[in-house]
Amino acid sequence: MAPQYKRKADDAEIVRLNNIGLSLTSIGERLGVHHTTVKYRLDVLGIRPADTRRSFMEDVFNALPLPQQEWLMNQLGPDHSIKDLIKSLVLKEFRDRAAPIIGP
Repeated sequence: MAPQYKRKADDAEIVRLNNIGLSLTSIGERLGVHHTTVKYRLDVLGIRPADTRRSFMEDVFNALPLPQQEWLMNQLGPDHSIKDLIKSLVLKEFRDRAAPIIGP
């Protein structure tokens, strides 16, 4: 009989957190498991861990056409980081796409 392992973290949640680009350590901390457990579960599922290297943004930026690169650079500055821009874009998309809350 194969050993049965007690799973503390749901595979679907590991995959969801990986898909948004969190590091293995961050996923493990959120789910209360060690980062090697997260890596193992992703390996078993045949899913590569998210690219959390510093080159992530470089890959995104280089894939944009020049006018979009210029636009992006013009949106950022000392008081508005790429992190701020991405957060505001996600919040805007959420507000635009979320179902309206219907009151009583």
